[in-house]
Formats: sequence, structure tokens, C-alpha cells
Amino acid sequence: MLTTTRAQMKRLQLHQQGLLQPHLNHYQDANGVLHTLNRLGYVQLDTMNVLSRSQDLFFWSRDHRYQREWLLELYEHQSIFEVYLFALCLLPASSYEHLHHYFAHHHLKIMNQPKIDLILNIYDQVQLNQPLRSRDIEHDQPSSGATWSMTPARRALDQLWRAGLIKVSRDHHFNKLYTITDQNIEEHRTLEYEPTLNTYLLDLTFENLGIATLKELKACFNLNKTAVSEYIQQQLEQGNIQRIQVEQFAEDHFIRTQDIPLLSTLEKVEGSAATLLSPFDNMIRDRSRLLKLFDVNYKLESYMPKEQRQYGYFAMPILIGEQIVGVIDLKNDRQRRELQVQKLTLFDSAQTVEHKRQIECILQDLCVFVEAEQIIPAQEITYL
Repeated sequence: MLTTTRAQMKRLQLHQQGLLQPHLNHYQDANGVLHTLNRLGYVQLDTMNVLSRSQDLFFWSRDHRYQREWLLELYEHQSIFEVYLFALCLLPASSYEHLHHYFAHHHLKIMNQPKIDLILNIYDQVQLNQPLRSRDIEHDQPSSGATWSMTPARRALDQLWRAGLIKVSRDHHFNKLYTITDQNIEEHRTLEYEPTLNTYLLDLTFENLGIATLKELKACFNLNKTAVSEYIQQQLEQGNIQRIQVEQFAEDHFIRTQDIPLLSTLEKVEGSAATLLSPFDNMIRDRSRLLKLFDVNYKLESYMPKEQRQYGYFAMPILIGEQIVGVIDLKNDRQRRELQVQKLTLFDSAQTVEHKRQIECILQDLCVFVEAEQIIPAQEITYL
């Protein structure tokens, strides 16, 4: 059986994520962003905007020259689209063909809805007034009277979107703009089992992780364990993946056959990253795997009471070289145009001087990206 080390497993994933040598990403325009998205297959979207939105931080992490306008350009050219997988995600247009079964399933569901007349009315409004913002829909009021609840019209928009009947683009404030797709709402769509979707998502998982266990393959897109087991068996029989033993871990791990030569190639490569990672970044989304590879017990703490937070409201892991050397909680005060370091936690006090120098460089780049004019340092550094 093939064998490798935890360090090599981590290095392979950093390489897959474009984080081993970020200077090779070469984001000069929107095409560089699309190239990354085509390779990794998805980026998680989130509305939190403490510094910048998660998708923008994702691309900035890989190349500090990234500009938000490039993502809007991809929306405008219909090179990307939004879909709900494990969460709201951004996918390249090349992925659309793999989601026919997903869309057909949701299409069938809405055609059997008791409120089909409302859904058809909303569809007609989008068709007549596209691009349409949800707030421009006629007679749209919360059904419960609560201003925070989803209105019937917005629920109908969500159902139409999940069915692939309308699509979402974004304006400069990241508000949703709805337009119809080429799919006719009245067209009969067959709902046949589509195993290629699972295969596609599991292929994406290998592209993102490099080496993974069955549990990690299952967790990435919340797939059924039986489906993942069948995929592994089929891919083993076809020679597309191999079992690999990772030192320190007893579980079976798997690697794509095409990635095996990378293990020896990457032995000669030294990680050069100096960046921050969004809490929603593909690299660290699986917190159990993050602990396994980096010995970092991290989670997003914005939903926790302040007194229970260890790292801070929107703390981001600091990636230097091939190590997560600490976590930094930042706030972008847009009125004062200040990038405020709320808290800095470092894991290796012996490397403080060097790490502080690199963190200062990272923050200078981030300052430019979020259009802040000065950095307000933390009052003190916490060591763990």
C-alpha cells in the first residue's frame, strides 16, 4: 500500500487549494478568478461582511491583487451561478450540466405546490421586469406579520431558483437580481436517478482535499454514506483512486491515481503563503480535518456569547508557509476607515518576531483591499 505523512497530506491540500505557493495564481483579471473556481468547483457564499464577504476573502487569500469587480464581471457574463448545496455556493457555469437532476427534483416539487398560482405569478413578474429585485415584487408582505420572516413571494422566488427556473446575479451592494433561465416552467421534466451528481461532487471533493477518508468525503457535501462507499468501490475497481496509509492515522485514506506523482513533486516545494483564511474557506471548512492536519481547534465564534469566545467575533486563521500560526480577529470600521485588530492569538511564542513582521505585511495588503487608511493594532497578544 502507498504511504505518506501528515505533512505531505497537508501540503497536497494546500497545493490543491492554490495556497501552497499563492504567487503562482496570477490574478490579473476575472479570468484568473474563474480559473480557480473551475478547478475547485465551488466557493461558499455568506452575507457576513465584517471585513469583506466570504467569497471575496476566499479569492483575496489566494492572490492579494484580487478585485471585487472581477466577481461581478463573472456574474454579468453569466460565467458563474448560485446554487444551494451544503450551503449557498457559487459555482462555475461549466458545472450547470451536472445539476439537472437537482433542478428537476425541485421543479417537480413546486408544480405540486398548493400555492402554484402565486409561484406562477412571481415567475411572470420576473419575466416581465427582469432583472428584478425581491423588494420590487408587488403585494409582498410577511405572512406572519413579522418583518424578519420570509414572505410568500420570497419563498416562491427561492423555490423557482432551486428549480433552475430563475437565476441570481448581484449588484455592487451584493443585492440579488433575478432573471429567468432558458428552462420553461410548464415543461415536463423527468425525475430519474442521476448518480453522476454524486460522482461529480465526490470528484470535486478530491480536487479540494487531495487525500481523504470515507468520512471526509461524505462530510464535504453531506452525502449519503452508502453512495460514498459505492463511489469508492467503483473508483478503486477502475483504478481511478488508490488506498494510501497516512502515518499517525489508522483509518483508510484514498487518493486519486493522477495525484500520486504530486506527492514526490511537492517534496521539493516549500510553502510560501502569507495570508488569512475566511471561516468559510474551502481549506478549513471541515473543522475536524483542520484539527487533524494543523493541530488547530478553531470555529467561527460570531454566534457565541461574547464571554465564551476564545478567538473573537470574526477571527480568521493566519496561514504562513504551511502552518496556521495563529488567529486574528479584525474589524473594518468603514466610517473611520480603520482596520482594527480586536484580538491577536499566536500559537508559537518563539516565532513571535518573525510572525509579527509577516502579519504586518498581510494587514497592509488587507488594508488596501478593504479601503482602510490605517491599522489599529491589538492592545496585547495572546499565546496558546
